[in-house]
This record gives sequence, C-alpha cells and structure tokens, in this order.
Amino acid sequence: MLAALCAKTKSLIEASLQDANIRYQSVQARVKTRKKLKEKYLDPSKSYRQLDDIMDLAGLRIITYYENDVDRVAEVIKREFDLDPQNSVDKRDTEPDRFGYSALNYVCRHLQKRTSDVEYKRFAGTCCEVQITSILSHAWSEIEHEWYDLKDAYPKEIKRKFSRLAALLEIAESEFLGIRTSRTQYERSVTVRVQANVLDLPIDVVSLKSFIEQESIVSHVDGSLARVTGLGLEAKLDDAWIERRVSGLKLIGLTKLQDLRDSLEQFKNAIPEYVDRCRSEKVWLVTTEGTLPKGISIYHLSGLLVSLRGKEEMVKFWTQLGAYPNLDFEHQSAIAKEVAAKYSLE
Repeated sequence: MLAALCAKTKSLIEASLQDANIRYQSVQARVKTRKKLKEKYLDPSKSYRQLDDIMDLAGLRIITYYENDVDRVAEVIKREFDLDPQNSVDKRDTEPDRFGYSALNYVCRHLQKRTSDVEYKRFAGTCCEVQITSILSHAWSEIEHEWYDLKDAYPKEIKRKFSRLAALLEIAESEFLGIRTSRTQYERSVTVRVQANVLDLPIDVVSLKSFIEQESIVSHVDGSLARVTGLGLEAKLDDAWIERRVSGLKLIGLTKLQDLRDSLEQFKNAIPEYVDRCRSEKVWLVTTEGTLPKGISIYHLSGLLVSLRGKEEMVKFWTQLGAYPNLDFEHQSAIAKEVAAKYSLE
C-alpha cells in the first residue's frame, strides 16, 4: 500500500504545483527499504516502540530550482495536506556555523475530504514525509549520503574539507539566487522602458522579447504577414527563436531597439510584399499549414535588408547564422530591390 500511496501522492503534488504555476525540477517518491527501516528502528538514539512511530516509511522529495521557491512549494503542501506540526521540522534553521543539507520536512496525511473519495480512501490516516529542498541542496544530500555514517570517524583535515565544500555550495546557492533576482529586476526595468517608448536600449534576448510583446509596429507587420501567408500567429514567444533573431539583427548592423523600430516603420509595407513575391515566385518553399512565430516581421526584415545587399552578403549572412538555405539568392535579391524601389527605400 505504501508504494501506491507514494505514486498517488506524487501525482497529486505535481498537479498541485503545476496549478500554482510553480516551476520545479522533480518530485521523487520512495518507500523505505527493509534494511533502512531496521537500522532506524534499532537506532539507540531513537525511542521507537512500534513501526507506526516511524513517520517516513513513505517519503517524497520536491526539488526546486532555487532556494526561495521552497517556501512557495510549502504553501501548496500546507493547503493540500493535513500537516503534523509536532513531527515536522525546518532543517534550514541551523546554527550559523553549520552547513550542508537544507530542507523543509513535513509529516502529513491526506485531507479528510480527499480520503472520502474512492481513490484515496485506503490512505486515510496514513502518514508520509514530504521534503522540500533546492536542487543544489539535494545534490549535496546525495553526495553526503554515500559516506554519512563514516563522517565522524574521519580525521579532522578531511572533515574540514567536507565543511568547506558544504559552505561553498551554500555560497553558490546564494549567488544563483542573487543572479536570478538581478535578472528579474533587469527584465522589469526593460519592460518599463519599452512601455515608456524609451528605446535607446541594446538589442538582446530580454529587450527584444519585451519589444515584440509591446511594440505596435511589430503586431501591425506580423498581422500583414499572417494575411499574406494565410497562416495564424503563435501566442507565445520562444526564447531560442528570439536569440537567433538577435544574432541576425546584429549581423545587419541593428544594435538598438530604436534602430529596429525605425527600420520596421520604414519597411512596414515592403516586408509583406517582399514575402508575398518570394512565395508566389517560388523562391521559397511555400507551406499552407502551421503558424508563424510571434515577431516574424523581424525575421523577414532581416532577410529583406540583407537581400538588398546582394548575393555575396546573403551567403555570408546565412552562413554565419548556421542556416544556409538552398535558395535562389539572385532572384531573391532582385525581388528585394524591386520592392524597395517601388517604395523608394533603396
């Protein structure tokens, strides 16, 4: 039954975290082995009188990416389970000179209202332990576990090295959290500046993503391209796709958001016509299925601008992007120049 309890509880926790929009690394589940159970029961430092006194026969571990996500996960567990506060412990609360494994350990049962359902009825009153920890602390726990029982028997020099490594890992965790906080602050500042139309920002993944999501000229040209191709537009942005667009813009000399906006405004009518002609004149392989990435106007702006520079520059551009297509570059360049001349853009 304990294995079934672990499996069912694991699925419930995963669904609850996803519903709360909490990103996590994994949820692990295990039933304590006979060997470990015997060792724990016979441990003279414990005072177990019966097996039911051991609260972690069934155990689950929730592994977050960052330490400050542990408390967010804890709120979900408190909401979804009946906690036993007397047997739960916050192992993050340690002496200032102690380093190593850090976690919240909750002993809990399924809520009474849930055990009235047939799926959970057999688990009524059965305890399990839910550990919540970060991925770096989990990694340390796995390394430490291999020789934990022998740790006190080692010479002082070895134990000193062990402590130093534990401290370094804790510093690394703190630094990663600091970087994450700085990144979030940067993303927010970029969003505010783009909203305020302050576009003297360098083009990078963060700034371009914010620009695509907020700039009206992008949605205008994207919409024109959707009508020309007969394809819909994706609602979400893909970071890898944006990263490739950043590289392409830099190769053609667009390094600031203001430069990009000016170019989109200048070529807003030429881009859809250029795309339509390349499709209708069979320069490109035409597809009638799928969707266009959000920000597709920026991709085609890059293609149009480099096409105006001729075949040699086109070959160089696509080769540097690592996506050399088998296309008639001369024909494509001719189309670009004709469209640009029509709108007096050369």
